[in-house]
Amino acid sequence: MLSGSDDSATDIRTYPGFERRWNVFQTVVQVLIGLTIAAGLAGLFGDGPLARAERAVPGTPLVLRYDRFLRAGYPSQMRVTIARPLDDEHVALDLSADFLEHVSVSATQPRAESVDATPAGVTYRFRLGSERRGDITLMLAPREYGATTARVSALGRTVELPLLIYP
Repeated sequence: MLSGSDDSATDIRTYPGFERRWNVFQTVVQVLIGLTIAAGLAGLFGDGPLARAERAVPGTPLVLRYDRFLRAGYPSQMRVTIARPLDDEHVALDLSADFLEHVSVSATQPRAESVDATPAGVTYRFRLGSERRGDITLMLAPREYGATTARVSALGRTVELPLLIYP
């Protein structure tokens, strides 16, 4: 038979210093998990409202559509839309050398009429046809991770596209 003595008593010790550190650690981990989920929903790891961007080349009818967040070794696309007819049937797109250190262009659609290396980068020349408008798609293959800026020039104007390539 049990009596009301020390047999049923449990000695519970508290360690306030450890508990404070543990609570801080748990809070930090919960915040990091929440930020990771929010970043994923926003588009950092794939589709989402922040994943894709659109930039117009100033003073031209060209609009660039691209993915802001790229993954090294995973293909991506950059689309150039020519919204209004140009004065010429040809258009040249210049990609900067520092951008091409991080990303290579594996193919273009339509196929480029000529590709020329310059000290500043690479120039792709396309024939648009009699309509003098259309879409050009550059298939990108990111190689090195990190933050970079794609400088794309067309019709004498340049636009900078900030990109993040993660491993």
